[in-house]
Amino acid sequence: MPSALSAQNLMEEMTFPGTLRSEGDTLYLTSPGWGEVIKEYITREDTINWGTYGHEGVTMTVWTDVDTLTIHHVNYPNRQFVRIPVASLQDTTVCIIRFQSSSSAYSDDYVQASEKVRFEIPEAYELANIILYLTNCSELTYNHPNTDYTERVEAHFGAFRHHRLIRTLNKLCEGDYWQVYYGFRENGVCFRFEGDRLLYDTPYKHVYYDQSGVSGGHFRNLLYLIQGFAKESGFREFYRENQAYYEGLELRQSQLLPLEQMWDWLEKEFPQRMNAYKVVFSPLIGGSHSTQNFFRGELFDPFFREAVMYINSPEAIDQSDQYAEVLKEGLMSGIVFTEIDHNYVNPTSQNYMEQIKALIDDKDFWATAAAQQNYSSEYSIFNEYMTHSLFCLYVIEHYEEAVASQVIERRIRLMERRGYPKFALFNNKLVELMTDRQRTVFDAYGELIEAMATLK
Repeated sequence: MPSALSAQNLMEEMTFPGTLRSEGDTLYLTSPGWGEVIKEYITREDTINWGTYGHEGVTMTVWTDVDTLTIHHVNYPNRQFVRIPVASLQDTTVCIIRFQSSSSAYSDDYVQASEKVRFEIPEAYELANIILYLTNCSELTYNHPNTDYTERVEAHFGAFRHHRLIRTLNKLCEGDYWQVYYGFRENGVCFRFEGDRLLYDTPYKHVYYDQSGVSGGHFRNLLYLIQGFAKESGFREFYRENQAYYEGLELRQSQLLPLEQMWDWLEKEFPQRMNAYKVVFSPLIGGSHSTQNFFRGELFDPFFREAVMYINSPEAIDQSDQYAEVLKEGLMSGIVFTEIDHNYVNPTSQNYMEQIKALIDDKDFWATAAAQQNYSSEYSIFNEYMTHSLFCLYVIEHYEEAVASQVIERRIRLMERRGYPKFALFNNKLVELMTDRQRTVFDAYGELIEAMATLK
C-alpha cells in the first residue's frame, strides 16, 4: 500500500480508470478475513455493492474469467468508495467496493510502548474543554463547574467570548447541544500541537460521531478557527503555566482510581480481554462521562484493544471534607468501573438477547420515559442495570462492610435519579445469587437474567 497517500489528501469516492472485463456473466469478490468468496452476476439491472471493515493493509479483490483487480484501502483510516466499471459480452454494471472508516490508527511504537493504564489531560483536549466552557454548551450540559481553576480560565479567556469560534459553537448549540458538546470535546484527542499548528496525527481519528459528517467532527471542521483562537488567546502559554496543576490532578486521579484492580476483577469474571485503558479528563467536566473503544487489526480479531474513558477530575470529591479517603476511592471508582465493564457486559448480553427481551418486555416497569430517551432498547436498559449492579458486587468484595454500604446506598440513589426505579431490587437479587458463589458472573449470566423475572 503506498505510504505516501494519506487520508488527508484523497477523496473518499474514487472511480477506477479502467474496465473489468468478462466473457461470462459472473464476478467474484473476497477480502482477507471473509473466509468466503462472493459470487455476483453481471447485469445492468443491479449495481454490485460490497464492503469490508477498513484497517491498515486491508484489500478487496475482484475478478472475472478474464481480469483480476486488487483494491487497497489507501484512504485509511477514513472511508473509501471505489466504483469499478464491469463489462461482459452481454451487459455492463458498476461494482462498488467500500472500505469502512476506522476510528483509530495505532502505530507499532504506540502498541509496543503502551502502558496498561494511563491518566491524562491532553493539551488539545483541554483546549476543547476551555473553548466549550466559554460557550452556551457548558451550561446547557451542566459542565460548568466553579473552582479556582475556572476562575483562572475566566480571567485568561473570558474576553474571547465574542470570538468567531465561540459564536459559531453557540449557534450550533441551538440545535442538539449534546451532540455538539460530546463531538467537539472528545474529538479533541485526535489532534496535537506542533508550534501553533494542530496536527491530525494522534492514534485517534474520530472518537464521537456527531452530525457534522466528517471524521473528527466539528473539531476538525472548525480547525482553522480553533488554531486562531489558541494563538490569539495565548492558550499554549496558559497550558504550560498550569502544567504542575494538571500533573497533580493526574496523580490524584490515579490514587483514587485503582483501575488495574477493577480490570483484573472483571477479566476473572468474563472471557473478554483488553490491552490498555486510558482515563482522559478535564477539570472543566461537570459529570458528562463516556467511554470509547479502539483497536488495531481485524474487526473480529484485533491484536490490540484500548478503552478510553472521558470523565471529570477528582476535584469535586476532594472538596468534601466529610468523606474518608477510602470512601472517596469507592465513590470515584464507580465512575470508571461502570464505564469499563460495558466492555464485558455488552458482548455477554448479546448472547442472551431473547431472554433479555422477555425480561424487559415492559420497559416502563424498568425505566422512566426520561431514561428511555437515552437507553431505549431492552438490551441497553438491561445493561445499565447489570453494569451498575456489578459495581456494587465488586465493592462488596473489595471494601469493608461500612464503606461498601455507603457506596452502594449512593449508587442506588443515583440509579433511581437516572430513571431506573427497580435498581435496589435488581441489585439485591444479583448480590444474593452471587454471594458465596462458585461460578463467575459470565457462567451465571443466564441464571441471573432468569432470576430477575421474579421482580416483576
